[in-house]
Amino acid sequence: MTLLRSGSSFHANFHFFGAIVLAIGIPCSTVLMSIGTMMLALAFLLEWNWKEKWEHLRFNFKLNISTNQISGGNTLIHLCLAFFALHFIALLYSYDLGYALNDIRIKLPLLVLPLVLGARKPFDAKQLRFLLLLYVLTLFITSLLNFLSYQHIIGNKTYDDIRGMSLFGSHIRYGIQIGFAAALSYSFIRDFSRKWTMLWVVLILWFAFYTYYSQILSGVISILISFGMIAFEFLRQRSKKLAILSIMVLASLVIIPLIYILTPVKLTHYSLDKLDKFTALGNPYTHDLRTDMFAEGKAIAVYVCEKELRSSWNSRAEVKYDSLDLKGYPVKFTLMRYLTSRDLRKDAEGVSHLSNNDIHDIEKGIASAAESKSGLLGRLEGIRYQVHHPGEANGHSLWQRIEYWKTGIRILKKHWLIGVGTGDVQHAFDQQYREDHSQLLPENRHRAHNSYLTAWISFGIIGCIVFLWMLLRFFKIQRSAHYFPGLVFILISMVTFLIEDSLETQMGVTFFAYFYALFMTPQELEPTHQHPSV
Repeated sequence: MTLLRSGSSFHANFHFFGAIVLAIGIPCSTVLMSIGTMMLALAFLLEWNWKEKWEHLRFNFKLNISTNQISGGNTLIHLCLAFFALHFIALLYSYDLGYALNDIRIKLPLLVLPLVLGARKPFDAKQLRFLLLLYVLTLFITSLLNFLSYQHIIGNKTYDDIRGMSLFGSHIRYGIQIGFAAALSYSFIRDFSRKWTMLWVVLILWFAFYTYYSQILSGVISILISFGMIAFEFLRQRSKKLAILSIMVLASLVIIPLIYILTPVKLTHYSLDKLDKFTALGNPYTHDLRTDMFAEGKAIAVYVCEKELRSSWNSRAEVKYDSLDLKGYPVKFTLMRYLTSRDLRKDAEGVSHLSNNDIHDIEKGIASAAESKSGLLGRLEGIRYQVHHPGEANGHSLWQRIEYWKTGIRILKKHWLIGVGTGDVQHAFDQQYREDHSQLLPENRHRAHNSYLTAWISFGIIGCIVFLWMLLRFFKIQRSAHYFPGLVFILISMVTFLIEDSLETQMGVTFFAYFYALFMTPQELEPTHQHPSV
């Protein structure tokens, strides 16, 4: 490898090789993530050049009284260290030390990576480009394997739902990285010869297709941010026509689905005396027009014959009529809603019109034929149904998240000053769910799904301020340097932190810590500083 030069020191090459292992490992392997992090830490210790490290790490505070601005010193590293130190301070008032120590173990990359990458000379432009290229190619290969496996072209894995499509880690964290990879692919266009341009365009289109097909909303947000930043990059380069076209396309991709989701479904009106009383087999129907349960605008509780429904369903399905589907709902209700969405009656004849794929979808908990559509369209149908039927939260990601946020805010009101401690966040949520007599099933009673809320609940107001400062300071530096990959990375992180606890898993925290450390400068001077260009 030409980037591992014979003229370089062993420590420098070992350091760079550790960064390579991490670039490959973050999208696909917790083992490689751990090995890469340990290699970087070991290289940091073995190099032993503490004087140079201290020059990079020391806090050289400067205050310009005339402009009232603070400068000097690598405050990004100090903010990371301060945020991580809060985890230890909060141990003093944590009851569940086992949970707290495990939380600290998971978040070690937030300490190690900014420290070991920030305390030495940053990678040069060629090395940085190589690391990002490896990262993008790893995401391309793994996403291709995911797709081919899900289509049963390779392998023989059985899938319960689309979330199992990500074979190499959390489908949410992986989807976020796919969106980021699209932005990195665009950044390569201006750094390689023109003959490679089509390759990067194909990769961008592939990452967009994968995001659409995988139905991961955090991934959709990630790739929309990437496309939005690409549009602004066109504008900054004075390609006004391309910028305007990009912004129009991007706006339509956001506005049209929102209009569709928010548009009320037109309800069908029924007259009881005009409804058939018996099935084709002569059994009586029940019709209940008092309920407000509708699917695709049609009443669910009309043309119901449970006797026929139970026997005909049980003769075809493995998950029986009186049991629960894979999402935890009674199969009979999922079946009734699905039949209604297909404009079929809830009787033996209606079940006979279901294909084997329909049967499998119902067993998985898919309650509408529209939701069984491939790609993002099926996800939008599910969200649309949730928006217009805001009842039961269990099994519905939108309303579950709202319950998480409401519960988190109630906890925050009690512990806003110093938080509940490093190890007691889940305990605080469990207790609040009990106090609220929450209707969420025990397996659905999760934490905040909001990184800002989690930081505040864990460490109090100071922890939230340090966390926000860490993000906003990084954003300011990237914006001042006009560094495209760094800006896209921090925007994706800040926005997805609103709906995800991204720093609570190894993949999520390593992804954030690696690129935060990789893109930060060894010394935060003023806007005149220029990042190594990718």
